[in-house]
Amino acid sequence: MRTLIASFFVLLSLSAAAVACPQIQQGRASYSVTGQDLYTPNRYSVTAGGNQNLRNCGWNNTGYVISQPDFSFYTSGMSGYGRLEIEVTQAACDTILLVNSANASWFYDDDSAGYPNPRINLYGTANTQGRIDVWVGTYGTSNCSATLEMETWYN
Repeated sequence: MRTLIASFFVLLSLSAAAVACPQIQQGRASYSVTGQDLYTPNRYSVTAGGNQNLRNCGWNNTGYVISQPDFSFYTSGMSGYGRLEIEVTQAACDTILLVNSANASWFYDDDSAGYPNPRINLYGTANTQGRIDVWVGTYGTSNCSATLEMETWYN
């Protein structure tokens, strides 16, 4: 009986940890934008980081995010653009990006825009038109101020 009770509490704690991982839900901030709106880079201020360790959530990547997306972008008019670039352009610490695209594909990046800034490029309207959730996290446990930039490209 003691083993059964202990097992129950272990399962309960594991399920509570999983609930705290990044969740596909409405972001803290949401914006409706078109491909044309994003042809000129749009910038959004954010506090990067969080208390959810991606490795504890089953990811093979290092980073800390909040459970809720920092942003939900509702995009339209993307068919004329071949690429949507999402990157952190300014950060006071080492940042990471986690993106759930419009077709529910997950993307992660650490330093593609050069240390300490991540960059993710989404290609094709399946990934770029609809709701895109973005988490701006940190590589370490400290939070910092950062700027997210989104821009469309014809290629």
